Amino acid sequence: MESVSPVSPTDAPFRGWSVVAAAFAGQMIFSSGTFALYGLLVIPLTETFDVSRGAVSLGQALGMLMMGIMGPLIGHMVDAGYTRRMMLFGAVLMPVGLLLVSRATAFWQVLVCFPLIVSVGGSMFGPIPTMTLVSNWFIRRRGFVLGIIAAGATTASFIVPPLFAWLMERYDWRTAVASIAVGGFVIVAPILWAYVIARPEDVGQLPDGEAVSDGETPPDSAVVSPEARELMRDPNLWVQGLAFAFLFASPVVLSLHLVPFAVDLGVSFMRASYLLAVSSVFSLIGKLVFIGFADRVDPRRAVWAITGGLVLPFLLLLSGPSYTLLLITAGVFGLAVGTVIPVHGLIVGACFGRGGFGRVMGIGGLMGLPIIASAGVLAGVIYDRTGSYTMSFQLQIVLLVLSATIMLFLRIPEFEPGTEPSD
Repeated sequence: MESVSPVSPTDAPFRGWSVVAAAFAGQMIFSSGTFALYGLLVIPLTETFDVSRGAVSLGQALGMLMMGIMGPLIGHMVDAGYTRRMMLFGAVLMPVGLLLVSRATAFWQVLVCFPLIVSVGGSMFGPIPTMTLVSNWFIRRRGFVLGIIAAGATTASFIVPPLFAWLMERYDWRTAVASIAVGGFVIVAPILWAYVIARPEDVGQLPDGEAVSDGETPPDSAVVSPEARELMRDPNLWVQGLAFAFLFASPVVLSLHLVPFAVDLGVSFMRASYLLAVSSVFSLIGKLVFIGFADRVDPRRAVWAITGGLVLPFLLLLSGPSYTLLLITAGVFGLAVGTVIPVHGLIVGACFGRGGFGRVMGIGGLMGLPIIASAGVLAGVIYDRTGSYTMSFQLQIVLLVLSATIMLFLRIPEFEPGTEPSD
């Protein structure tokens, strides 16, 4: 268990909001070095190393594979309270991996460094740790804060594409990757060092800033983490894990292949990169909308709305869109995808509470790993075989419908926003 500086619970200001700021920064830099970046590397890596898009897509797939494998261990570490030191280690490891990628002289080096160093490092301070952090600090306003930290990834998707395109045109892709690596470390490491606290009880506080009565000593641990065997017997673990696996596959495919798809239509790389920036702006709007209703609506209904919102962009892409329609497609996609991560966290919190949050995120991620990790690669392979993304986009529509159907079997008994399952 990590040690923290003791404070007086009656005098100290609530520290949950500084934890939210640290989680926001973690999500932003994690995404900057992984999902917001890798789709921009498809064309440069293809041209530099003379490999296919399917081969380049394999790098992200292997990265997701490593994140999934690491998930249960990371979930165990954060539930056990070792969040801060793990996040700091990851904040060092990821930029080291990106620097190595930027110096690669053969494509196999990218396939080693990106999954084993970049992705592993990023997973140590990315979605599972950050979502667990804020879920430990907030119960009644959990949906609100999950929406805030998810906006960190959106911020990265807004900043990184045009920044990368500018650096690549001015210098080259290697300089662009190295710059993002160094910049990310300089931003996130001091913030994680200063503000990450695993649980409010570690500093004599309670979730949501609840007052501690005079003379009352907050417990050392507010929750008991269930054993993995116990969690595995819960049908909700399997339902939400499989449903979100199919749901997350679609954002993976578009984040990886939207820019190459636009370039194939004759759009310049710079203008194609703007599609991801537009998507991120509307993703932020989606998160703001989500923040407004998250703690008052059954999250299952939100999942069904998101699924419909993700089907529409694929239908638009299948129509052979103009650049204007591509911009509209990016906006619709952003609105929908912006709420996927916070809704996922809200459902896990509603079903399992603070005690099992980290482990459920880890186990669920590992469970859906084959589907999520293979989605981008399969889209690249289909393109290499057919010269088109048509079949891939049609497949994503089928998977989204399947996700919505599976979610019908999720059971949140007498859902009441802002409560834990044991309340």
